[in-house]
Amino acid sequence: NGSQFFLTFEPASWLDGRHVVFGKVLEGMDVVEKIKSYGTISGGTTATITIADSGEIKPEETMME
Repeated sequence: NGSQFFLTFEPASWLDGRHVVFGKVLEGMDVVEKIKSYGTISGGTTATITIADSGEIKPEETMME
């Protein structure tokens, strides 16, 4: 469907005013850190990263905090 998302680990001012930013890692930060380890300074990756099953968090599940 052409959808895409960004994982940013530093401020990304070039995205300001262009994209809606949202999200918070509730679990699996080790997976996020592994993905980060394949990143490059230019924003590309050193390997193909595929998210095969991201799951879905229902609104009532976000009240964990």
